[in-house]
This record gives sequence, structure tokens and C-alpha cells, in this order.
Amino acid sequence: MAATSNNRQGEATRQRLVKAAERLFAAHGVDAVSVRAINAAAGQGPASVHYHFGSKENLLAAVLLGVGADVRDRIAGNVAALAARPTAPTAAEVVHALTDPYLALLLKHRVRGMRWVQIVVQVSRGGRPAVEATGQDAVAASLREQVRRAFPDCDGERLELRWPIVVMGYLQTLSHAEDLATRGGRVDREQLVAFHEDLVAFTIGGAERMLGPKG
Repeated sequence: MAATSNNRQGEATRQRLVKAAERLFAAHGVDAVSVRAINAAAGQGPASVHYHFGSKENLLAAVLLGVGADVRDRIAGNVAALAARPTAPTAAEVVHALTDPYLALLLKHRVRGMRWVQIVVQVSRGGRPAVEATGQDAVAASLREQVRRAFPDCDGERLELRWPIVVMGYLQTLSHAEDLATRGGRVDREQLVAFHEDLVAFTIGGAERMLGPKG
């Protein structure tokens, strides 16, 4: 019984640390937030992050997986469905394979989801160990294979250079949805969906322009 209680307490503490880090990382930037600040925001002692996660980078991985594991798995499923088809996907299908799970996240977890997107924008480039630990790199590589199928005339070097620009343009704009979709106040569900539809249409057009024959 004591071991079960300790496990529950430990998990509760880990969740407090994850949520505190999530808030601080989104508001102030991952690299600007200290371990001390995370511990304090979670109401824990000065050694709590290192005790429960070993390092700030491991805590960041836990933050990325907190609501992000479902996004990763949905994208992986979408990509697998495209890969199983004998015909090449269209640009729109490739973009939707990436973007639909993000909208699903924001519709289910608006506040935490938006914080997560803001954190992803900060860490998605640069080969951070925390990102590698989430398994996202393998999913991104599989998605690029479908991008290659959608744009067979785009040479590999150009695709490797330009596809990340397409993705980052989508993510950076999505991270500012609350500011861009209205002139004040909270974005409601209908406004968020409409904003996302416009953003996805723009992203599809960008992919076609960047990677297509006239790109």
C-alpha cells in the first residue's frame, strides 16, 4: 500500500512539474527558463526536477510528449495510410496528413495545445535531444517520403531545404492563432476552425509553389 501511495504521489509531482514547465516554456522560452523557476512554479523543492526527470532536457521531452504524443501518432497513422496507397498523394493530402492532427489537438485541449505548439516552434529545429526522444524525427522522415511522392520532379536537395520552410510557416502562424484570428478576445471554436482552414489552404499553396515545377 505504501509503495502504491508513493508511486501516486511521485506521478502527481511529475505532472505538476510538466504543467509548470509547459506554462513557463511557452511564455518565456525554453532556454530562458531555469530549473529553479520550474521547481518554484510547481511548488516543489530545488532538486525536484533532477530527482524526477534527471535533467531539464528530459523534462522538456516529457512536456513535448504530454499532449504531443497523440499528435505524433495521428500524423504517423495518416502517413502510413498514404504510404499504403499505390498512387502518389496530392500536395493537399500530404499537408492535411500533417495539419489535421494539430487542429484536433487544439479543439480538444485549447490552452495546453496552444502552449505545446508554441514550444514546438522553439525546439523543432536544431536536433535537440528532447525532440529526438519523442520519436518525432522518424515520423517527420516518413512524411518527407510522401512529400517526395507528391512532388516527384523536385530534387532531393531542394525538397530538404524547402519542405521545412513550409512546415515552419504553418507552425509559426498557428502558434499566433489567438492573436491573428480576431482583434481581441478569445477565439471561439468556429473562428479557430475557419482560421485553420485558411492557414492550411495557404500552406498547400506554399508547398505547391515551393516544391512544384514552377517553384
